[in-house]
Order: sequence, then C-alpha cells, then structure tokens
Amino acid sequence: MLHVRKTSRARWQGPASTGSGTLSLGRRGPDLPFSLRSRVGDEPATNPEELLGSALAGCFAMSLANLCEERGTPAESIDATALVHLVQTDEGFRIPTIELSCTVSVPGLADEVVRELAEQAERTCPVRLLYNADVTLKVEVS
Repeated sequence: MLHVRKTSRARWQGPASTGSGTLSLGRRGPDLPFSLRSRVGDEPATNPEELLGSALAGCFAMSLANLCEERGTPAESIDATALVHLVQTDEGFRIPTIELSCTVSVPGLADEVVRELAEQAERTCPVRLLYNADVTLKVEVS
C-alpha cells in the first residue's frame, strides 16, 4: 500500500485585518504571500480559497488523465478551473459551493465517454473527497 506524506506551511505576522503571511508549498516553496485583503479584497496575492481551488482542479485533471489512460486513450489536454465561493454567514465564513469546469481533448474517445470519465474523476479524486461543499461539474469536450 502506497502512503505518501506532503507538507505545506503557513507563516502569519500581525493582526488579521492588517497582517500578512506566506504560504510555503512543498519542500522547496515557492513562498506565496497572502492576507485578508487578498482573501476578501483585490490585493494582488493569493489566499487559502485559491489554493483549495488549484488543488481541486489539479487533482481532478490528473485523475481524469489517469482514467483516460486506463481506457487506452491518453488525454491530449485537460484545462480545469475551480471557482470557490467564500460566503460570510452568521456562523462565520463558509465554502458552500465550488464550480469545477474543464475543457478536455481526448482524440479517439466519444464525447459521452469523456463526460462519464470526468464525472468519475470528480467523484473520486482524493482532494474532492476532502470537501464538504457542493461541487458542480461542467465538461466541454474539444
């Protein structure tokens, strides 16, 4: 049984409203700046929700590529996007919905088969299984 461990880190300095931090990805970075202003405003930095979206889009794309390859027809390209909805509620901020969309090119596989494989990848990719949010999927076959 394969068991892999991956580490990411966060460092924060200052109060939530005016402070900032860095998110370190993997063993060698990169270090990405983040802040409350990048989370709820337009400061040019990242935030945890964007990283969650990237993780889901990446995991989904890799899972779909694997399913296509297992069918004997490798994908030519998979472009996946995750739109993460951060909503303030009476209980605090929540992520109720993530819109996952993709454009897929798999020459040699029927469009319906590609859509079925995409739905399977969305249901089974490990990162997706972490989320308590409703995830919707839109598939465009090119």
